[in-house]
Amino acid sequence: MEKEFSQNTNPLYRKTGGFTQFFWFCSGANTDILKDCPHSEQNKYVGIGATVFFTGLLASISGGYALFTVFKSVYPAIAFGIIWGMVIFNIDRFIVSTLRKEDDFWNEFKLVIPRLILALILAIVISKPLELKIFEKEIAQKIEEKQREFAIQTQRKTEEQFNPVMDSLRTEINNYKSEIVKVAAARDTLYKAFIGEAEGTSGTFKLGKGPVFAEKKMEYDKIESELKAVQEKNQPLIDEREQQILKLKATRDTSYAKAQPVIQNYDGLMARLEALDKLPQLPAFFIMLLFICIETAPVFSKLFSAKGPYDEKLKNIEHEIEITALENINQRNHDLNKKLTLYTNIDKAQVEQEIANNQEAMKIISDAHLELTKEMVDDWLQNEKNNIRNKNIKV
Repeated sequence: MEKEFSQNTNPLYRKTGGFTQFFWFCSGANTDILKDCPHSEQNKYVGIGATVFFTGLLASISGGYALFTVFKSVYPAIAFGIIWGMVIFNIDRFIVSTLRKEDDFWNEFKLVIPRLILALILAIVISKPLELKIFEKEIAQKIEEKQREFAIQTQRKTEEQFNPVMDSLRTEINNYKSEIVKVAAARDTLYKAFIGEAEGTSGTFKLGKGPVFAEKKMEYDKIESELKAVQEKNQPLIDEREQQILKLKATRDTSYAKAQPVIQNYDGLMARLEALDKLPQLPAFFIMLLFICIETAPVFSKLFSAKGPYDEKLKNIEHEIEITALENINQRNHDLNKKLTLYTNIDKAQVEQEIANNQEAMKIISDAHLELTKEMVDDWLQNEKNNIRNKNIKV
């Protein structure tokens, strides 16, 4: 029989404080059993519980920062961080508390594999928001570069949408203006010609307004009329297209202005994660590796630790509970079998009594039937005798 140690007489035991029992609770261990375990065993579960607690604390900070990155609100981020930390703490505590030390290491390892996979997933989930905080400046720089890239792309797309139309309108305006300039140039040439003729500086070089002057003056008046007609025709078209260009510019500027808030708001969680992926991955990998080590530390500590007094005591208690449960089941089965046997005997006695009663009734019926048959035979015999006598008398 295993020797039980006394907490009061053995130096391997010590009185437990509040922090010790709190970390025992975090480890998922049975505190009543640990109180009767040696000092070394108690310290082991204090370390396991502290690892579980600080993992939950880091998860709380990580989750709160992740939510703050999205909503930019402190109080919801704090509330979410506390809830998220409690969820991770509870999962880790469940993982550690369900591990049982066995005599075969590989059997233990097979049982631990699903828990290790869950621990790896939790480590990755916890580490990402903290990576965002650690590399915040580098991520902000990447986001600014992405915003500038989006701004350039937006401006290019906007210009590609509006500039061809405005260039077409400007071409039409230039054509209309060229037509006016062409007619104006011809008019100016004729103006110089008839003025030079009048002054005698060109043409016939005769001073005065002679026939040549009158002819050139007529040509000038004609081209002047043409110029006025072209101006009256083209200027409204020019003004109309200039107004269209102004409207298109205003629409273009409005469209670009509407896109600016979207570009400036490109700093959410997904944007930061995308920027984080563009940074060198080695530092982020080491941070994630650190959290993987923290998250899997309680599992590996229990996996590689030797089977201690706590495990033996817990196994004995669980074995006693299992035996007690089996005994209760066997006792209930025994009681049930007794009841079934009793009910079977009762039913058998009832059946035998009914058979006996039926046999007696059949005997009575048989006797009555025999007596009735005898009386019927006697009556028939008497009738036959009477018939014979009557025949003899007649003869």
